[in-house]
Amino acid sequence: MLRLLTRLIGLLLLAGGFIALIVDGTRSIAAGRVMVTSISRGTAAVFPGLYQSLQSSVENVSTFLWDPVLTTLMLAPVSVAFGGVGALLILLSHRRSAPLYYARR
Repeated sequence: MLRLLTRLIGLLLLAGGFIALIVDGTRSIAAGRVMVTSISRGTAAVFPGLYQSLQSSVENVSTFLWDPVLTTLMLAPVSVAFGGVGALLILLSHRRSAPLYYARR
């Protein structure tokens, strides 16, 4: 059951990454230059309150954790982040094949 749930979440994230790639490609064609949506810009656009509360709560714990660590990770494109995590979850959900045993006589 957990393998099915992991694969489903992986497929949804992979589909979300593909959709983000299509949106970025469409915006790039319309603008005439490459435009990539970062995780921070996407999160702030979709969930503005959540992004601000996440920033304040992480800064209360450690300013080092927010400023160089999470801000650097939040510069990654949404399509790469969603696609990478989705592909990783799909790979982790595969059942390992049994080793081949040969009979000796």
